[in-house]
Amino acid sequence: MTRDEEAPDPILFDRRIVERNIKRGLITRKDYEKFLKSRPDASEKIKSPDEASEASSNPEGAVPPSPAAPGASESRGEPSGST
Repeated sequence: MTRDEEAPDPILFDRRIVERNIKRGLITRKDYEKFLKSRPDASEKIKSPDEASEASSNPEGAVPPSPAAPGASESRGEPSGST
């Protein structure tokens, strides 16, 4: 297989930089459209806003934040109230 026949690096199609890569001639708009069509359908993974908020408010296995350690608010290790 020649280099021209190889598939371009998937990082070239990153949606954050794809327009830059098209302008620089690294890929063509046709290459990008072909890449998008080749991606699997992930619509079954979409959650409704209600499901998403439930998952984020109580993620499975989440550990609640621990209370601040005594003296944690003191700056530079100086005890509060000293002069």
